[in-house]
Amino acid sequence: MMNLAQELALYLQSNAVGTLGADLFIDGVPTTPDEAIWLSHLGGSAEFKWDAPDSWRKLSLQARSSTSAGAHERIWSAITKLLEPDDGVIEVDSKLYTVQITALPALQDKDVAGRYLMRSVLILRQVQPVIESWLGAISQFTETALGPSWRVYRGFNGTCRPAVSWQCTGWQRASASQNTTQLTKQYVGQIAAKSASEYQLAAQTLLVKLAEQVKLPVEDADGRWLTVVNSNIAMRLGDLSTGHLTVALTGVVTAPQGVFPLMAAVQTETQIHN
Repeated sequence: MMNLAQELALYLQSNAVGTLGADLFIDGVPTTPDEAIWLSHLGGSAEFKWDAPDSWRKLSLQARSSTSAGAHERIWSAITKLLEPDDGVIEVDSKLYTVQITALPALQDKDVAGRYLMRSVLILRQVQPVIESWLGAISQFTETALGPSWRVYRGFNGTCRPAVSWQCTGWQRASASQNTTQLTKQYVGQIAAKSASEYQLAAQTLLVKLAEQVKLPVEDADGRWLTVVNSNIAMRLGDLSTGHLTVALTGVVTAPQGVFPLMAAVQTETQIHN
């Protein structure tokens, strides 16, 4: 099974946070050097019961330094690299990951040598963008509406800010004919801005442009348009820089063809026994 702590350590090394075996370690740390950072696997109950067990890990991130400021700087430098990766996601060996901090760094008791220790807890998850034409349409609309300073994640929640993370949350069939089906899909975009003002502007921009555009082009074999049925914004209590946008889209899709070939003929034989 893949060692996800090793994958994360390789990413940190590639971003100049440390060097494996020198001042960056996994599941244990030697007594030297004074300045070090390390990742350790944590057990416990499953955080994501429906995810494959090899797709996520709960890890502790610890830093050591001869000064309190040094430990603080080292651990926060690593966390910033994890939460704000240059490419929007953490990439190691063609695999993509996101990190969620579940416990902020806290100062621990000094070690036997009198050095300062800080510890944080995080969850590392392997992710994969969802390739789906309707999700692509609403994502492309968002990228155009908000501009290049915003990231758009397709099918999973990203950690960079500012960003919108789109996911499909429901389907409904409205009508059907012999060759086509009318579908309505609901999408939720998690909006994460750097400030309340930035969030307000982004939310207003998306709502206004959705109302103006009404229809979204969809890139699929049918080349049809999607209609925006409704859209609304809800802010998250206690955090004025985040919230979610809910959008319902409706469109016509071609009914899937049967996977089995039609039978050329059926011959039956009946026998009656006295």
